Amino acid sequence: MFEGLGNKLKILRKNNQLSRKQIAELVGVSVSMIGLYESGERLPSLHMIVKLAAQYKVSIDYLLDYDTDAADTLPLDGLTAKQIKALKLTADCFRGQNSSSDRS
Repeated sequence: MFEGLGNKLKILRKNNQLSRKQIAELVGVSVSMIGLYESGERLPSLHMIVKLAAQYKVSIDYLLDYDTDAADTLPLDGLTAKQIKALKLTADCFRGQNSSSDRS
């Protein structure tokens, strides 16, 4: 389950154009600890995984390679906050259409 976690963290950090120092400051650990997480030498605590997932705007399932039904999930990594908001608004519009069409 944790295989590839370090590499994912590194890719997400780079995709978000953050340095190790920046992400370390954002989540409250040392720069060297971020390096250890990314190299796979140390596993982050559950609390830290939650913080990293929130910072990178990805699910914990995604970070941990937990197998979810791909048809029900949409990876958001690499998207800006504005793009994610647009997707959520679009999904809400479709939900509204589905609920009214279900009644007829």
